[in-house]
Amino acid sequence: MLGAAPPSLARPRNLPSTQDMRTLHRTVCRGALLALGAALSAAQSHAQGAGRVITQADYDIWRSIQGTTLSRDGRWLAYSLVPAVGDGDLVVRSTKGSTEWRVPRGYVGRPQLQPNADSGFTAPPPQFSYDGRVVAALTYASRAEFERARRGRRAADQPATSLAIVSLADGKVTTVPRVRSFAMPREAGGWIAYLLAGGDSAGGRGADSARTPGVAAATPGGTPRPISGDSTARRGGRRQETGATLVVRELASGNETRIEDVTTYAFADSGRWLAYTTASRAESHNGAFVRALGASGIGAEVALLSGKGSYRALTFDRAQKQVAFVSDHADSAAARPRMSLYQARLAATPTTRALVTPAGLAADRLLSDRGVSFTRDGSAVVFSVTPPRLDSIPADSLADKAVFDLWNYKDTRLQPQQRLEAARDRGRSYTAVYQLGTGKWLQLTNDSIPQVSLSEDGREALAVTNVPYALEALWGEGANDVYLLDTRTGARKPVARNVRFRAELSPAGRYVVWFADHGWHAYDAQSGKTTDLTAKLTGVRFDQETWDTPSDPQPWGVAAWTADDRSVLVYSHYDVWELDPSGARPAKVVTDSVGTKTHVQFRLVSTGGARGRFRGGDATVVDPSQPLLLSAFDDRSKESGFYRERLDAATPPERIVMAAYKFGAPIKAADADVYAVTRQSFTEFPDVWVGERLDRLTKVTDANPQQKQYAWGSAELFEWANGDGVPLQGVVYKPANFDPSKKYPMLVTYYEQMSDNLYAYDAPAGRNRINPTVYASNGYVVFTPDIAYTTGYPGQSALKSVVPGVQAIVARGFVDPKRVGIGGQSWGGYQSAYIVTQTPMFAAAFLGAPVANMTSAYGGIRWESGNSRVQQYERGQSRIGATLWDAPMRYIENSPLFYVPRITTPVLIMSNDADGAVPWYQGIELFIALKRFGKEAYLVEYNGEGHNPRKRANQLDIDRRMQQFFAAKLKGEPAPEWMEKGIPFVNKGRDQLAPVNAQSTATSAGQATLPR
Repeated sequence: MLGAAPPSLARPRNLPSTQDMRTLHRTVCRGALLALGAALSAAQSHAQGAGRVITQADYDIWRSIQGTTLSRDGRWLAYSLVPAVGDGDLVVRSTKGSTEWRVPRGYVGRPQLQPNADSGFTAPPPQFSYDGRVVAALTYASRAEFERARRGRRAADQPATSLAIVSLADGKVTTVPRVRSFAMPREAGGWIAYLLAGGDSAGGRGADSARTPGVAAATPGGTPRPISGDSTARRGGRRQETGATLVVRELASGNETRIEDVTTYAFADSGRWLAYTTASRAESHNGAFVRALGASGIGAEVALLSGKGSYRALTFDRAQKQVAFVSDHADSAAARPRMSLYQARLAATPTTRALVTPAGLAADRLLSDRGVSFTRDGSAVVFSVTPPRLDSIPADSLADKAVFDLWNYKDTRLQPQQRLEAARDRGRSYTAVYQLGTGKWLQLTNDSIPQVSLSEDGREALAVTNVPYALEALWGEGANDVYLLDTRTGARKPVARNVRFRAELSPAGRYVVWFADHGWHAYDAQSGKTTDLTAKLTGVRFDQETWDTPSDPQPWGVAAWTADDRSVLVYSHYDVWELDPSGARPAKVVTDSVGTKTHVQFRLVSTGGARGRFRGGDATVVDPSQPLLLSAFDDRSKESGFYRERLDAATPPERIVMAAYKFGAPIKAADADVYAVTRQSFTEFPDVWVGERLDRLTKVTDANPQQKQYAWGSAELFEWANGDGVPLQGVVYKPANFDPSKKYPMLVTYYEQMSDNLYAYDAPAGRNRINPTVYASNGYVVFTPDIAYTTGYPGQSALKSVVPGVQAIVARGFVDPKRVGIGGQSWGGYQSAYIVTQTPMFAAAFLGAPVANMTSAYGGIRWESGNSRVQQYERGQSRIGATLWDAPMRYIENSPLFYVPRITTPVLIMSNDADGAVPWYQGIELFIALKRFGKEAYLVEYNGEGHNPRKRANQLDIDRRMQQFFAAKLKGEPAPEWMEKGIPFVNKGRDQLAPVNAQSTATSAGQATLPR
């Protein structure tokens, strides 16, 4: 039997720490079922009490809902409730009753502790069993234990992961400690397999045992992953991998089978087979194995191939009739063993054969141990070959040699890009396909044709190459040549050249479609004919007419295909169109032009969710006999909702719901008409609503009940015209308890188009941005205007959009014109820097990672990618639209640096020394110029940070400094010491800013105040 939950798991009160531990069973008061339509008719603005002002002390407790999933029968909802920082819960909730089970998940709200590092930890989602009897999820140690381990800094001290298996019948939780991954069959209930963490394997392939198992950690979606060696030893100078213990548990009886030394494993979708590979200290026990699963339990181990060597990349076909894997067993005696590709047919007595061996490969090719799969119909195996790995040159071998990078004008990639991509280049591989029917295989990709996509049967492949346009792509948009490959013969047919946008192969491989010359084109693989599918249409555009950079407008995109490649569905700005790829049938607007007439944008919705966790067809293929679910967004009012439409009906789309909210993507139960969807507004957190219809939903979560304790602002749409008379929209966020007779300070922040966020919830958080929720709670009006751009004049475009908007709001009478500040990050930082050179309107400005001098930035490098910044200005976001030599004055006129003497606004600049997007020296150039002219300026440089601070301490620090800076300049509060005296370098690390309450003088009753 399984052991008790580890002491590290924080349990609900009064729960026994035994296997029979039960989670908190709470009866949630739900009241009468409220129709969504009735809820939507209520006034969105609600009475705001005095409320506490939001401070940094409140950020960590704000929770998010992650990994939402429905059981197949729709009776249960599961998700993780995760605080910004701290311990979270797995919540399992009845969709129709009031039953709710909670299991502590441990420290899932983990902030990033290192600068410029990848994003923080995200726990994998919970997974329901196919029969809906249990839900399983990984759990972790508490935050306190992680902090103790971090201080200890020993690998042995790191807290282990556990697995929680929750019985939906009674809430009973089975907790298994020390796990790595877990899996359940996608189309059968009754089984779960989990791999124990390192050190829990017996170290040899002994007989099956029924000892207490450890559990395997789930990867996202419950997909098992290979183990990179829990322990290693060296024999004969070679690194030896060893596996861990796999426990296979029959959920109904609790019977368990332990299998030692497992490295990878997978269930067949049907639950009839379990396959796994092993690596043992006794290498003769290594192998690839299967076991049959059935009502009588788990069968005996059957070896597909065993003995000395490595076994990897195990995979089933969709019909679960065969398995493929790779192994170097046949070459294991070599100093550097080479892999072979194997196929095994599953039966009472499985048979295994080698498909590709080293003898069948070219001398400069090896078979890769990654990327093995079957085609959809199981007729072919897709695998990869690779050249021998090019090892790095040891640094000590160059001690007395010249070390340099050579930049050559013929290089298609600059040296910084080559440096970043060196690991990829050394480990590059090429896609190949083995036809099981003919016994022949073909390498599909190479250095000249780096990309292919296969049809469902693997007989056709779409080959795309950008090699002929690689130099052009350094400065322009790049392009591709497109070919169709016969994977059986290698015959290659040219489809199209100089294609700017993505070409797509139809699911059955009959057609290739792509966008060019403002229309959709299709190539028929059978006839070799190319057809312009939209040439006869007038008054409709399929590229983005709202495109505002000096480059080719992108298409709105492909929505889906219908079965048998009969139709392809594409988008215009507002509507969905059906095109016949053969060109025989005329184009049809599926949504009856309702979108265009009403300014409502329709898009297909894939209600994947739970279904996506089980094999159920491709999201890109729709059944024309079934109704289509469409999301809807009104780009004038910003309301959203859902419509229903049919391909086989000539009727307008049926409205389900439209409301003053932002709806998330709905999840539908696989076997029931039950939906789960989030809805949000500026004042309403995106909690989950469930129901059998999208217009009759019931709220079943309450992630942040503490919100009602705080002073919360409101949001409203605001309209004005820019300096050229172009109508614009923006959002005005007003403070809690807004009084139109008062004069408030106002902050203006922007990027490009932000008005679509009218109904977006913005959780309190500290970063290098003006958070409307936080600042509105602290007594500011916040304005986020849209900007209309004119190519060649990005700075003036921002000025002519923002200033008239600010003037229009000031004219309303509730903003003090002498207390208006602006701020933005990146592109918003540049625009803010430009604006303050042109007007004295603003009393303070935050400039996050601004470009100050386009002439010097033009020739720089985007260090995060290694690419040149030239394209940014000639064709991209900076919107100059010409080279520096063709239009030098445009670069100068749009550069804030050349207008620094005009600036009267105090500025706070953030420019980080590891910024990979905007050159760090841009902020320095601006600061030096400001200092040279005696302007009030402060520059914060976070060491080792990139474009946006990722280390949480740095995020909170810039948030505090921004709040202090704006409070001093817009509220008249005393300036902090760092503004008055600076921080000498010798005090670096000693002077740590204390948390500060950004509210003005008075605090609300009950508010926690923090030291200055």
